[in-house]
Amino acid sequence: MPDEILDKPGGLDAHERSLINAHSFETYQILRHISGFEEIACWAAYHHEEPDGHGYPFHLSGASMSLEARILRVADIFQALAQDRPYRTGLSAAQVLATLQDFVAHGRIDPEILAIAAGDMAGAMAAALPVASSH
Repeated sequence: MPDEILDKPGGLDAHERSLINAHSFETYQILRHISGFEEIACWAAYHHEEPDGHGYPFHLSGASMSLEARILRVADIFQALAQDRPYRTGLSAAQVLATLQDFVAHGRIDPEILAIAAGDMAGAMAAALPVASSH
């Protein structure tokens, strides 16, 4: 993924969005060929799949997604919301939780996994945020 896209301060155009959307499939293509990583390849590749089948790159339904893939989906979204990005400041714990609850209400993430993360928001936020370097 080109840094100029990852670090872009504004919205993405259609071409840039297609490059971003390809990273899940590219992850799958790389990891599935490593002996012992076959399951991990699926967990990683499915982190943009949605329970209603509207995700990408494979358009799987929730029943087709392993627990590990559903956990990675929530973790990926959680981290993206909590961290500062070039185009916005990271959200507070309350804002992250509200956004993820909205995702649950619209069938976009697993409610049981969110409930576990919500049970320790301080720990989840600490895990999601980069540690300041000491050098």
